[in-house]
Amino acid sequence: MRPLNNKESNTDTRSWRVLPKYNSVAQCTNEGRPVQERIINRTFFSYDKAFAESSTTQQVYEATSQGIVNSVAAEGKNGLIFAYGQTGSGKTYTMQGSEGSGGIVHMAASDIFDHIKNEPERVFLVRVSFIEIYKEEVRDLLVSGDSAPLTILEDNRRGVFVNSNETIVTSMNSLLSVLFAGEKNRSVAATGMNERSSRSHTIFRITVESRLKEDGEDEEEVAVRVSTLNLVDLVGSERALWKIDQSLLTLSRVIGSSGQNATHVNFRDSNLTHILQPSLSGNARMAVICCATQSELYLEETRSTLQFASRAKLVKTQAQVNEVMDDRSLIKKLQRELKEAFPQLRNLLQESIARESTLKKENEDLAKPKETEAGRAMVQNEMNLLVSLLR
Repeated sequence: MRPLNNKESNTDTRSWRVLPKYNSVAQCTNEGRPVQERIINRTFFSYDKAFAESSTTQQVYEATSQGIVNSVAAEGKNGLIFAYGQTGSGKTYTMQGSEGSGGIVHMAASDIFDHIKNEPERVFLVRVSFIEIYKEEVRDLLVSGDSAPLTILEDNRRGVFVNSNETIVTSMNSLLSVLFAGEKNRSVAATGMNERSSRSHTIFRITVESRLKEDGEDEEEVAVRVSTLNLVDLVGSERALWKIDQSLLTLSRVIGSSGQNATHVNFRDSNLTHILQPSLSGNARMAVICCATQSELYLEETRSTLQFASRAKLVKTQAQVNEVMDDRSLIKKLQRELKEAFPQLRNLLQESIARESTLKKENEDLAKPKETEAGRAMVQNEMNLLVSLLR
């Protein structure tokens, strides 16, 4: 539950009360006491965790998401974290934070690169993509200007995927730069609760690849862990939007069906659930963060959010370690390209040495040998870098 805003504070009435000791939320009377008649999933709800308005995003992250992020970075398991709730309930603030206060995306990025720094026995490669789903069209937020909608593809090796742009990142700051660049391209509009409200679902995907450093072993025979962390920020769940947003309706049905162990779940009814099918179908650790307000002004909208959270709580997943031996790993592809380029660079270095020797014999002026020596040093540095990468 987020704190009341200025508009809500004028009513000075809270319809819902968080009971942190019991990880529960109860509907309240005008005097602020829980209603006497407790109806499960109507006036009283229990969850894995419930956070009152005084809770910080850091506390929410540590309790709901940090374990998922660590399993992505350290174990090669997929993760899915998404924020659900009505417009203005704090979804984007929770996921991306505000000036001077980072959200779950920032904390996840920090933990991933801290883990990489503390595990020197593995080689890591991190890449990110950023897409939005607006009126059932999938757009690449890393492409500026108008671009053709993306198509959702499937094959036996890669499963469900979208050919969006991916950027290799080497630090938390470079990852956040990609995030901020994509945010500028996101579809927004004014609403009654928010002057600049997101009108699209976004999926910020972090893919982490890693393999052991083992000298003397053919890298083609070393398995590579490839895991993905999907960080999803949904549009507002208020009923006015439900009439036009097929994705939220389908997500609610998919969550409900998964929680009831249905034999068939139609993920293809919306692009959002289709893209997230690999995670929603079970091969991912999942956290659903439902954001709401205690205000009497939005009593029913909050009840709807709490009911969605109750359905999501029933979903069971079984994340598996993802290891591959083929070109689904970008690390292997880059290593092969470096290995192929290595002989060319070695020949270039040998030619440079031979050229320098010839120039010295011909007693050329001093500037040219210096230039040649500088060029050879540059090539030598590149060779050393490639050797370290190939190892």
